Amino acid sequence: MPQRDYVAQFIKVKQKAVFDLTELYKLMYRWFDLNGYFQQEVEYRDSEEAMGKHLEIKWYTEKKIDDYIKFIIEPSFLVLGLSKIEIEREGIKTATNKGEVEIRFDAYLLKDYDDKWGGPVMRFFREVYDKYIIKKRIEDFEGLLQTELYKLIDEIKAFLNMHKF
Repeated sequence: MPQRDYVAQFIKVKQKAVFDLTELYKLMYRWFDLNGYFQQEVEYRDSEEAMGKHLEIKWYTEKKIDDYIKFIIEPSFLVLGLSKIEIEREGIKTATNKGEVEIRFDAYLLKDYDDKWGGPVMRFFREVYDKYIIKKRIEDFEGLLQTELYKLIDEIKAFLNMHKF
Protein backbone atom coordinates (compact mmCIF):
# COMPACT_ATOMS: atom_id res chain seq x y z
CA MET A 1 0.00 0.00 0.00
CA PRO A 2 1.46 3.40 -0.96
CA GLN A 3 2.56 5.58 1.92
CA ARG A 4 1.89 9.32 2.23
CA ASP A 5 4.57 11.51 3.73
CA TYR A 6 2.96 14.94 4.25
CA VAL A 7 5.11 18.05 3.96
CA ALA A 8 2.19 20.51 4.22
CA GLN A 9 -1.44 20.23 5.28
CA PHE A 10 -4.21 22.82 5.37
CA ILE A 11 -2.02 25.66 4.02
CA LYS A 12 -4.43 28.42 2.98
CA VAL A 13 -4.50 31.43 0.72
CA LYS A 14 -7.58 33.52 1.40
CA GLN A 15 -8.77 36.85 0.06
CA LYS A 16 -12.00 38.76 -0.25
CA ALA A 17 -11.69 41.09 -3.20
CA VAL A 18 -12.29 41.82 -6.85
CA PHE A 19 -10.37 39.25 -8.88
CA ASP A 20 -10.64 37.31 -12.13
CA LEU A 21 -11.45 33.70 -11.26
CA THR A 22 -10.85 32.47 -14.81
CA GLU A 23 -7.36 33.99 -14.88
CA LEU A 24 -6.55 32.56 -11.43
CA TYR A 25 -7.65 29.14 -12.65
CA LYS A 26 -5.48 29.49 -15.78
CA LEU A 27 -2.49 30.68 -13.75
CA MET A 28 -2.60 27.59 -11.55
CA TYR A 29 -3.23 25.25 -14.46
CA ARG A 30 -0.22 26.67 -16.34
CA TRP A 31 1.98 26.52 -13.24
CA PHE A 32 1.28 22.82 -12.74
CA ASP A 33 1.76 22.13 -16.45
CA LEU A 34 5.08 24.02 -16.65
CA ASN A 35 6.37 22.24 -13.54
CA GLY A 36 5.64 18.76 -14.89
CA TYR A 37 2.51 17.86 -12.93
CA PHE A 38 -0.34 15.75 -14.26
CA GLN A 39 -3.51 17.47 -13.12
CA GLN A 40 -7.09 16.45 -12.80
CA GLU A 41 -10.22 18.14 -11.48
CA VAL A 42 -11.76 15.56 -9.18
CA GLU A 43 -14.69 17.57 -7.84
CA TYR A 44 -16.73 20.56 -8.95
CA ARG A 45 -19.81 21.79 -7.13
CA ASP A 46 -21.61 25.06 -7.52
CA SER A 47 -24.80 26.51 -6.15
CA GLU A 48 -26.59 29.83 -6.18
CA GLU A 49 -26.80 31.54 -2.81
CA ALA A 50 -28.34 34.86 -1.78
CA MET A 51 -24.86 36.44 -1.66
CA GLY A 52 -23.83 35.04 -5.07
CA LYS A 53 -22.47 31.84 -6.49
CA HIS A 54 -20.83 29.28 -4.19
CA LEU A 55 -18.10 27.07 -5.72
CA GLU A 56 -16.17 24.09 -4.37
CA ILE A 57 -13.46 22.68 -6.62
CA LYS A 58 -10.84 20.03 -5.86
CA TRP A 59 -7.81 19.17 -7.95
CA TYR A 60 -5.42 16.26 -7.77
CA THR A 61 -1.94 16.87 -9.19
CA GLU A 62 0.99 14.49 -9.31
CA LYS A 63 4.55 14.55 -10.55
CA LYS A 64 6.49 11.32 -10.95
CA ILE A 65 9.98 11.74 -9.51
CA ASP A 66 11.24 8.17 -9.90
CA ASP A 67 9.91 4.61 -9.72
CA TYR A 68 9.36 4.96 -5.97
CA ILE A 69 8.26 8.56 -5.27
CA LYS A 70 5.66 10.97 -6.62
CA PHE A 71 4.98 14.54 -5.55
CA ILE A 72 1.29 15.15 -4.86
CA ILE A 73 -0.31 18.58 -4.41
CA GLU A 74 -4.05 18.72 -3.79
CA PRO A 75 -5.55 22.22 -4.06
CA SER A 76 -9.13 22.79 -2.92
CA PHE A 77 -10.94 25.96 -3.94
CA LEU A 78 -13.77 27.48 -1.95
CA VAL A 79 -15.32 30.56 -3.50
CA LEU A 80 -18.12 32.35 -1.65
CA GLY A 81 -20.33 35.14 -2.89
CA LEU A 82 -18.96 35.03 -6.42
CA SER A 83 -20.60 37.56 -8.67
CA LYS A 84 -19.78 39.11 -12.01
CA ILE A 85 -19.02 42.80 -12.00
CA GLU A 86 -17.76 45.33 -14.49
CA ILE A 87 -15.04 47.74 -13.49
CA GLU A 88 -13.62 50.74 -15.24
CA ARG A 89 -9.88 51.27 -15.12
CA GLU A 90 -8.17 54.03 -17.06
CA GLY A 91 -11.29 54.47 -19.17
CA ILE A 92 -11.54 50.78 -20.14
CA LYS A 93 -14.42 48.64 -18.90
CA THR A 94 -13.49 45.11 -17.89
CA ALA A 95 -15.67 42.20 -16.80
CA THR A 96 -14.34 40.44 -13.71
CA ASN A 97 -15.48 38.76 -10.49
CA LYS A 98 -16.02 39.75 -6.89
CA GLY A 99 -16.13 37.43 -3.91
CA GLU A 100 -14.13 35.58 -1.33
CA VAL A 101 -11.67 32.95 -2.51
CA GLU A 102 -9.91 30.43 -0.30
CA ILE A 103 -7.48 27.87 -1.69
CA ARG A 104 -6.29 25.12 0.64
CA PHE A 105 -3.28 22.97 -0.17
CA ASP A 106 -2.16 19.55 0.97
CA ALA A 107 1.20 18.33 -0.32
CA TYR A 108 2.88 14.99 0.24
CA LEU A 109 5.32 12.45 -1.11
CA LEU A 110 3.61 9.29 -2.26
CA LYS A 111 6.11 6.50 -1.64
CA ASP A 112 5.88 3.05 -3.24
CA TYR A 113 3.00 4.26 -5.43
CA ASP A 114 2.99 1.03 -7.48
CA ASP A 115 2.77 -1.05 -4.28
CA LYS A 116 5.85 -3.09 -5.13
CA TRP A 117 6.62 -3.43 -1.42
CA GLY A 118 3.16 -4.73 -0.41
CA GLY A 119 2.61 -7.39 2.22
CA PRO A 120 3.72 -7.44 5.87
CA VAL A 121 7.27 -8.70 5.27
CA MET A 122 7.93 -6.32 2.40
CA ARG A 123 6.53 -3.40 4.43
CA PHE A 124 9.19 -4.06 7.05
CA PHE A 125 11.88 -3.93 4.35
CA ARG A 126 10.33 -0.76 2.92
CA GLU A 127 10.56 0.91 6.33
CA VAL A 128 14.21 -0.10 6.61
CA TYR A 129 14.80 1.16 3.06
CA ASP A 130 13.10 4.50 3.85
CA LYS A 131 14.72 5.08 7.25
CA TYR A 132 18.27 3.95 6.57
CA ILE A 133 19.05 3.60 2.88
CA ILE A 134 17.30 6.55 1.21
CA LYS A 135 16.58 8.75 4.23
CA LYS A 136 18.62 11.70 2.92
CA ARG A 137 17.06 11.45 -0.55
CA ILE A 138 13.56 11.49 0.96
CA GLU A 139 14.44 14.53 3.08
CA ASP A 140 15.77 16.30 -0.04
CA PHE A 141 12.56 15.50 -1.93
CA GLU A 142 10.44 16.77 0.98
CA GLY A 143 12.34 20.05 0.87
CA LEU A 144 11.96 20.28 -2.90
CA LEU A 145 8.21 19.63 -2.76
CA GLN A 146 7.79 22.22 -0.02
CA THR A 147 9.77 24.73 -2.10
CA GLU A 148 7.60 24.05 -5.16
CA LEU A 149 4.42 24.45 -3.11
CA TYR A 150 5.50 27.79 -1.68
CA LYS A 151 6.53 29.04 -5.15
CA LEU A 152 2.99 28.28 -6.34
CA ILE A 153 1.49 30.00 -3.30
CA ASP A 154 3.70 33.04 -3.88
CA GLU A 155 2.50 33.26 -7.50
CA ILE A 156 -1.14 33.04 -6.38
CA LYS A 157 -0.62 35.74 -3.75
CA ALA A 158 1.14 37.97 -6.29
CA PHE A 159 -1.71 37.44 -8.76
CA LEU A 160 -4.39 38.28 -6.19
CA ASN A 161 -2.53 41.39 -5.05
CA MET A 162 -1.77 42.49 -8.61
CA HIS A 163 -5.41 42.32 -9.54
CA LYS A 164 -6.75 44.57 -6.82
CA PHE A 165 -8.96 47.23 -8.30
